[in-house]
Amino acid sequence: MIRTALLFLLLLLSIFTLTAATDLHYVIDAETNAAMHNNLGLRCLKEKYFFGAIKEFQIALQLNPNTQSSAVYYNNLGRTYIIIGYPELAENNFRNAIKKYPLNFEYYLNLIDSYSRQDKIEEMLNYHKRNRKNNLDDIIIALLYGQLGEKKTEITMLDEFCNNEPNLIITSAIKKYIFSKTKNINYDSN
Repeated sequence: MIRTALLFLLLLLSIFTLTAATDLHYVIDAETNAAMHNNLGLRCLKEKYFFGAIKEFQIALQLNPNTQSSAVYYNNLGRTYIIIGYPELAENNFRNAIKKYPLNFEYYLNLIDSYSRQDKIEEMLNYHKRNRKNNLDDIIIALLYGQLGEKKTEITMLDEFCNNEPNLIITSAIKKYIFSKTKNINYDSN
């Protein structure tokens, strides 16, 4: 008798649960979920769980591949590859970050770092000089000159960029970079 009552109670409970569940509507917000996965990736990165960080950033990009915020995800993925010693994998991510949002100076610095770690500064300088499309390409060219030790050329080009594009968001970051680089330059040499 008790078994029958218990079985009946479980049957009623399962029917109630099934009818209640059919009234729920789940909405997946890809942008919110992408941001959540990016944050999880940053947490993994902080804890030096690099494989987890890579996977979380990749999920964020799969959920939200074509917006300005995806530039952050590409940059974070590239930084992770740099940390674990794969600058060739990082390079493409930094390029994608720049394509998605070309007004973040950090992305340019990270791209140049990936070139430097691959020992291809001169090769990429020639490439970028041949394929220059707009003033933003001058940032990469200037930074490459800086990596080659041509600091005056780097500073001059970046300063010209700032004069030509005074209202861009990236300009203030470039001015700070110029200031940090010019504090220790001896203008009598080089």
